[in-house]
Amino acid sequence: MDALRRTLRLVMERSPLYRERFATLPAFVREGLRRGLWPRVAEDLTLIPFTDPAELAGEGWRRLLCVSQDKVARMVTLHTSGTTGGRSAVKRLAFSEDDLARTGEFFAVGMGVLARPGDTVLILLPGAERPGGVADVLIRALARLGGGPAQGEPVCRGVAGEPRADPAGFSAELRRWRPACLVAAPSQIRRLLDSAEVSRLAGYGEGSYTGLRAVLASSEPLPPDLRDAVTFAWRCEVFDHYGLTESAYGGGVECVAHDGLHWREADLWLEIVDPASGCPMPEGECGEIVITTLTREALPLVRYRTGDVAAVLPGPCRCGSPLRRLGRVVGRLVSDENGGRRVATPEKGNAHERDADAYS
Repeated sequence: MDALRRTLRLVMERSPLYRERFATLPAFVREGLRRGLWPRVAEDLTLIPFTDPAELAGEGWRRLLCVSQDKVARMVTLHTSGTTGGRSAVKRLAFSEDDLARTGEFFAVGMGVLARPGDTVLILLPGAERPGGVADVLIRALARLGGGPAQGEPVCRGVAGEPRADPAGFSAELRRWRPACLVAAPSQIRRLLDSAEVSRLAGYGEGSYTGLRAVLASSEPLPPDLRDAVTFAWRCEVFDHYGLTESAYGGGVECVAHDGLHWREADLWLEIVDPASGCPMPEGECGEIVITTLTREALPLVRYRTGDVAAVLPGPCRCGSPLRRLGRVVGRLVSDENGGRRVATPEKGNAHERDADAYS
């Protein structure tokens, strides 16, 4: 709760957008924010308006920036498809070196569940060639796994593969790098599954190479049928990860219990709300994922509506961790022509609307 109070006080002092927005709050709330004493309890946060993705469009990001521009280490421009007429929307986000370093720490902990010292991890996600890109942050994080020569223990090595996920090229990468683990988007994995050559190498190896031991699916929702197909064809364990650029790439990751995604609670405040009313949803019931950054330096976000739909799972994980768990992301909210919102579900790498799940 202290981290949440610090974030709200920070954005009220430094962000023009949040300063204006918070000026309309009741006087006792504004005073509590200034003194770092509010919110008192989690439920108080519902008095704060949501931040909409549209507020990051164009030059809107400048009104959320809380540092001077010379402290911005990485700018990301997101091109997203329009939900009704196919129009393209552009969002921009800024990260400092410290923001990216904290994501690296989260990646190192999460990858420690499936990767071991001395492993090679093949990464098909983009951004390896750009400092601060998601693959670059992950490669640097993997180097933290293992004590290194000073402790007589090999480190974990991350290598960048071709994001196009061409089966012939991927087979060559398996032979070249001999990875124990793969990190890729579900759409990339699905393209590779149809190749008998890939399945032979990934599942059974070649010569002294024993094939893949684990796969981390990231950047997109992981459909259950794809998880099952990879487990069967490649004979390896599949882990799911949830994250988006607005969360500085990381959000939640599965443990060996495969009983939900352990949330990144040190850096992100998580809410699940009813998409229509904005009211909190009880544990176990699906709603829209809303995040508030707790340690973001450059461009903090308060009650940011992600558009993704999932539930917080009730009770503790079987692994014993006290962290809250996010259930599988079941889809994404899209607008229809009547002003309502529907859930688009991932199916074979694409989004298909389910008319039965509508919000208005």
